[in-house]
Amino acid sequence: MPRDPSDRSDELHRGGARIEEAAAAVHRALLTCLGPGAGEQIAMAQARLAWQEVTTEAGLSRGPMTSRLVGLVNGTAHVDASEAILANELRLRTDALLWAVNARMEGRPGATLRISALDITVGGPTRRPDL
Repeated sequence: MPRDPSDRSDELHRGGARIEEAAAAVHRALLTCLGPGAGEQIAMAQARLAWQEVTTEAGLSRGPMTSRLVGLVNGTAHVDASEAILANELRLRTDALLWAVNARMEGRPGATLRISALDITVGGPTRRPDL
């Protein structure tokens, strides 16, 4: 049976496969260039990016109030909040933030970390004392 010329499903599937192949190739190249610790660095970068995206979309990063994922140890993300009120809001939204950040990292190249808890501090290394 002849194929409908307007049916592009095969072409779209091949395009998605090409994107995945390209992402995997970039991931392999980064691992090769950066050496043995590259996988962990890439995973941490993906976690930081996901945190930034999620908090921005949730309206938790406005004006001078910011938070930053500074580390991850045994599934606990260490987050620095610029203000105490923001730290309290992050604590109130912990479950939703954890779910959203993990969902955001799902399927990203190199995103091998999963966050299971938050440890939130105020005014850590990213805050200047003269502000």
